[in-house]
Amino acid sequence: MNTLMRIIGWTFLFLVFIASIVFSYANPEPVELSFGFFSFPAQPLAVWVIAAFVIGGVCGLVLGAGFMRGLRARLEIRRLRTQLEKSEQALAALRAQQDFTQN
Repeated sequence: MNTLMRIIGWTFLFLVFIASIVFSYANPEPVELSFGFFSFPAQPLAVWVIAAFVIGGVCGLVLGAGFMRGLRARLEIRRLRTQLEKSEQALAALRAQQDFTQN
């Protein structure tokens, strides 16, 4: 199953790569990008699209890494709480057994 998912992922990545090459050749016109007072020099449209994908990918990795770290921490906390509850129950049972044998 893991191998199949890896093959599907690489195939999808390859198709996106091919689509971006076709897009680059189909849109060679330079486009100027401006945000209010700040403007970038004219570049082919494909450069801006690829830059947007790269920036989005980096942001996704950074935010996803933080999310995964938090998720792992929450799962570890849940596991440790369960272990603590079991240990407390075992301790209570041992204390009850000790009280029973002393009386």
